[in-house]
Amino acid sequence: MASVRGYVKLLRPWFLMLLMLLVLLITYVTATEDNVEAGSDSSNDFAEFEQEVDDDDEEAPAEVETPPTPTTPPNREQVQEEDKDDDDATVEPDEPEGEEEFDHFTDEEEFEGYNKDKGAKGKPGPQPDLKIEKVPLHLRANWEGFYAEILTLAGLVAYALNFFAGRNKNSKLATAWFKSNKELLENNFHIVGDDGSADEPQQGILVKESESLYTLWCTGRVGCNGLLVELKLQKRHDLVNVMSHLVKPVRDTITITVHMTDEEMDNFVLAVVPKKMATKMQKELLDLNFFCPDKRSGNKYDLPSSLVILTESTEAANILLSQQVSKMINTYEDMFESMIFSDQYVGPKQEDDDQGNAKPVKPKKVLIFNFKVGNSKGNTKAQDMVKLEPMTRLVLFCIDRVRRFKLGKDAKARAEKNRRDLEESILKQNHAQRQEAAQLRREEKARESKEKMMQEEDPDRQRRLEERENKKEAKRRNPFKIKQIKARG
Repeated sequence: MASVRGYVKLLRPWFLMLLMLLVLLITYVTATEDNVEAGSDSSNDFAEFEQEVDDDDEEAPAEVETPPTPTTPPNREQVQEEDKDDDDATVEPDEPEGEEEFDHFTDEEEFEGYNKDKGAKGKPGPQPDLKIEKVPLHLRANWEGFYAEILTLAGLVAYALNFFAGRNKNSKLATAWFKSNKELLENNFHIVGDDGSADEPQQGILVKESESLYTLWCTGRVGCNGLLVELKLQKRHDLVNVMSHLVKPVRDTITITVHMTDEEMDNFVLAVVPKKMATKMQKELLDLNFFCPDKRSGNKYDLPSSLVILTESTEAANILLSQQVSKMINTYEDMFESMIFSDQYVGPKQEDDDQGNAKPVKPKKVLIFNFKVGNSKGNTKAQDMVKLEPMTRLVLFCIDRVRRFKLGKDAKARAEKNRRDLEESILKQNHAQRQEAAQLRREEKARESKEKMMQEEDPDRQRRLEERENKKEAKRRNPFKIKQIKARG
């Protein structure tokens, strides 16, 4: 049963995708059938009239031929009387049988509220045979006319199901990691899982920052101020991210940041990072860019060839990357991503615009570890979170290793010189940025005063303003004023 459930969880995104495709297919077929039926109904719009014409032809009575009757010649007197009658008579048009004379009083469009019974003349004609046509399918109020609403509702249902399923899975993964590492952390830290909401420290709280981010704070250990664990899981609650991860898989990551005390850590910078990310990390992180310009292969320190070493001091790399550390990294190469030891960590570089306005950040002494969870396809199970316990032991081992490590006399002197150079470069950069900002403000002020002077209508006043501006400019260029003194003989 466990294997079946595992396969079902793996195929859950594909099931959701097939459901969406099925709904789209049903919608397309329904819309096609409606269009075909609508076209057939519109093509037979005149079928009713054609049928009526055929019925009239069939109902018309056939003319019966009668044999001619013998006629006698008329008398002269009869002919004269008929001529008189023809002269006095008026010609009336023949009206076909079954039709009534048109009367304006019976026209519905001519009068409103007129009583037809009073104004009707003649004999009523035959009533027409009314035929009720069937309503076309595309005009009926059935479920086939709401395919857009059905599609929207199906999408919302799929998104809701994926939200709850993804949220539960992330919660289970975070809980599995916390349970497997709780005892180890409690043995090395006095407080494990304090969320900072109460005045007194609390225990055993895994803070849920979002549906895909969980944090854990530990403190109370010699050599460090605290340890922060960040579980950065996939956004499984978001259906759009789930679809994108099917095309480009992303693995879950765990970041452990150790804040060291100033007295327990010497001044050095050391990093073990993947070869593909080394150049990018050097550009983003100021400490790696300034103190570690060179790269060294991981083979020199018995590490996998996919890793490179960025170090300020060779002495620090030789001592800290001991056999125990190298063996641990080689054994769990699929879980290890990077680690950075730095006493000048200020975070990623800021943009030029933000850097001029922002206050300088005080460097921190930190140890940063990044680990990967699950396989390359992004499928993570609770068992994979339990396997990360050796990586937690590696972090604790490095804390003690860094706390006991001390640089030599020459390496310490070079490290202090490098930090002075960094401080001077930062001061020069900030000074240049302040000068540039002041120059921009002066140019803006001069532009506003010139516009004000050009808008002045009085020429004398405009001339006085121009002379005043020229005097200010001359005084700014030559701040030292020389006074002439005449001596009397």
